[in-house]
Amino acid sequence: MIISKLESAAADAKAAAKAAAAPAPPAEPAASAVVSEPPKQEEEKEKYVPTEADNLALYNAVLDVDATKVTSLLQKGLTMNEETTDAAFWSVVKAVDTAEKEDKPLSADVPQMLHHIFDADLAHLLTREQIRTNLTCMQPTESGLTTHGMNYIFDDSSHKDLPLEEGRRCEDGSCCDACSRNIFPTFATDAESDLNTFPEISSFTFNDLETVSSATILHFTRLVERVRRTMAHEYGLPLKSLLPLQAYSRKYVAGTTQQGGGGGEGDFVTLHTDEATHTGYHYSCVLYLSTAGVDFEGGDFVFNDPADKTEKDKNKSEDEEEEELELMGISLAEQIRRAGRKFTPYSPQRGAAVIFSSGWENMHEVEKITSGVRYAVPCFFTTCPVPDIAYDQMVAGKPKTNEDIADDWLHLLLAHREELPQESVGRVKELLMKWHYMCAPLDQH
Repeated sequence: MIISKLESAAADAKAAAKAAAAPAPPAEPAASAVVSEPPKQEEEKEKYVPTEADNLALYNAVLDVDATKVTSLLQKGLTMNEETTDAAFWSVVKAVDTAEKEDKPLSADVPQMLHHIFDADLAHLLTREQIRTNLTCMQPTESGLTTHGMNYIFDDSSHKDLPLEEGRRCEDGSCCDACSRNIFPTFATDAESDLNTFPEISSFTFNDLETVSSATILHFTRLVERVRRTMAHEYGLPLKSLLPLQAYSRKYVAGTTQQGGGGGEGDFVTLHTDEATHTGYHYSCVLYLSTAGVDFEGGDFVFNDPADKTEKDKNKSEDEEEEELELMGISLAEQIRRAGRKFTPYSPQRGAAVIFSSGWENMHEVEKITSGVRYAVPCFFTTCPVPDIAYDQMVAGKPKTNEDIADDWLHLLLAHREELPQESVGRVKELLMKWHYMCAPLDQH
């Protein structure tokens, strides 16, 4: 029965909602301190206990996309469990499709319901496993930047040899002073990462939405917003201060060479630092839509760090190290890659996500795919503020009402129309600048 399922999950979701309400304080910087956090347990507390009638009223309000009713029930003390949250999502999809079919404005209830979905998503995520490694933030020394110039961005050997010092570069932004890397084994559920349900998500880009279903657009946006809220929680950042700079689907195919930008196909990614490729990249995420060993072979995501040398290692010369590797049958190119480095590989699993600070403490690469196809969603976020003048120059500036927010969702994301390339670029730029105003309620603007 729907009612009994809702009752059984209500207490768990309520505890998670409390955990989501306040950002976690930034972790103290520490070198390679790995913390595996099991799902949070329900706290002993006296709370409002919803009745069967309350749960049924919430579920029906969700199906009707009655945001006013849902808000009232949530304020009363009810929570949206995962079943109710997914029902809310598909009800929103139906409402959007109906409005488009009937050529009507998008109801203000739609973005308000999405805000409740985003809140519930974070609450649910915080009950799942998280594996955190606390790190000391690193940045290039000024002499390193002067000596290496731009070569350190894409050149493997030059990049790993860049002189570094402790600290967070975070150019023009307001990053947290602590750095880390995190693995969420179940960032998205099996249903949420199912390419049969959302086939278009494997090649998604905000720049080309004319023929993409509303369900896929809303789902991709939901996942990116979940990443944003997770980052804000993990690093103790005000949600308003964190905006996506880029998010797209990436396809890796064995035996291909990447052509063009980050979204092009290829079978590996060379060693790099995200903040080096774009100074505005302050926090990064990769969400996986396929599984190693099932959908493809090879293709591990690898954090590439300076090796911690033992006393025995310290007495070895580089020639001795290379001779050992050569005796193991390792090629010269691979010897150069491994010299003085420690690799921490992660084998991608569908629905998992890796979230990390984008500085030089998190140099990484993707190993070559030897067979199959690997799908992933890279997302990059900035803490650089958008100047107010940028909103003043838009046709419609910052939204002032829920109806304004609904209009932005329609025109910036959900209107299926043909666009010239420059129109698409302008729309996406405005979308990313307005992201917080679209994805958060008015009282959080």
